Amino acid sequence: MRLPVYRALLRPSILLSLVLIFATLADASEWTTVSLPARPMNITESNGVFWVCGADELVASSEDGGKTWHVKHSSPVGGVLLTIGFANEKFGYAAGTDGLLVTRDGGSTWSASATPSTVIYAAAFGDERHGLIHTPHAVYATADSGSNWKPISLNFSDRQGKYSYVLELAAADANHMMIVTSVGNAPYYPEKFVVTSDGGTTWKPTEVPSTNLVYVAAHDGEYWYAGGEVIEKDKPGGGYSVPLLMHSKDGENWTHVPRWSRQEFSSCSSQGCLYWDGAGFYFSASAPPSFWRFAAERAATANWAIAKDTICSVGDVLKCAPLLPSADIPSREPSSSRIPVRTTPPALDTPPSAGAQCLLCNFESVVVTDDFRGLAEVDLTLNIATNGLVTDVKVDRATRAEIGDKIAAAARNWIFIPYEKDGVVHPVLTHVKLKVQAINGK
Repeated sequence: MRLPVYRALLRPSILLSLVLIFATLADASEWTTVSLPARPMNITESNGVFWVCGADELVASSEDGGKTWHVKHSSPVGGVLLTIGFANEKFGYAAGTDGLLVTRDGGSTWSASATPSTVIYAAAFGDERHGLIHTPHAVYATADSGSNWKPISLNFSDRQGKYSYVLELAAADANHMMIVTSVGNAPYYPEKFVVTSDGGTTWKPTEVPSTNLVYVAAHDGEYWYAGGEVIEKDKPGGGYSVPLLMHSKDGENWTHVPRWSRQEFSSCSSQGCLYWDGAGFYFSASAPPSFWRFAAERAATANWAIAKDTICSVGDVLKCAPLLPSADIPSREPSSSRIPVRTTPPALDTPPSAGAQCLLCNFESVVVTDDFRGLAEVDLTLNIATNGLVTDVKVDRATRAEIGDKIAAAARNWIFIPYEKDGVVHPVLTHVKLKVQAINGK
């Protein structure tokens, strides 16, 4: 039976078979693109093994630093897996637009686990029994391997506003889990942590004053906070921000890592942080930590991981490059750039009836052209499949054809929440109107 096609307006918020995919890593001046059978969406590392998730319910791994990849799970009718992680060597999880998958044998097999929502933005588990999932309407916790899910109350606000955005989930161990909430979807908005120390039985809101967050992650049984801290606020002219790195067992009592760097952090994962495209460090309670560098070719994104002296990063495709140790913070190369910020899901309870809701819709807001300067408009029509992927893009109108083509190329990689009507997911036709700033390059 052919599914009907619905029209909707864009609401911005901004087989199991073994397949071997070979990618030969080049020298330190180049990144290598890895060919996968479906579009990758995220990456993590567990016990020296890379794990990638993506469209068509793709789960793939590499045990040799990104040279050879094995498809562990895939389904041509599956959804888009947006996040993947491991609580220990055996238990792992992956989630996205079609629910939650878990593995209990180290990733050899993956199976569906019942959840309160088919759309899951993020997940985090402290062990096989205790975990969190972030859905469009709530954050849920389980203490019995997903047999029961309990919504966590996040209905609090203060003079800053309502904390309706969920930025991160983290699980340090079976007892300690954290939800990072914010008033908005950008780093400069205030955030609150909601923490548990008893496996999710009780939850407590807390915050770290005078700071701005880049990332919170669970690493080696602790939470790690990377961002900035405002100091010397009482001096004439006010204070200023300095890089901040600290760790905590419970999310309430934090230990500062001695200040060893004036460089701000650009992006972090559960392993460490990048300063910019080309340099980073591992989380470590000592000062200074272990630094490393890699080719600064603007290939790194906010989704990256490290294994066996290799960094791999997921953008529109999966790319890998050799990682080289450094005695100090590597110097910034002319080709270096800040890492694009991680995409934040919509606020909790954003009405789904408003139309096709975008999960990942990145495009260049400033473009360089040969013969035009000023504000340019682009109107697009998108065909979105039942898994949320864009299958076709048509430029209906563009101030300049070259700008329309550039925006259309970006739109082919956008990801939407599957469009649901009357309890059934349908393909959808969506019209998008965008404005970009054009700069004359001549």
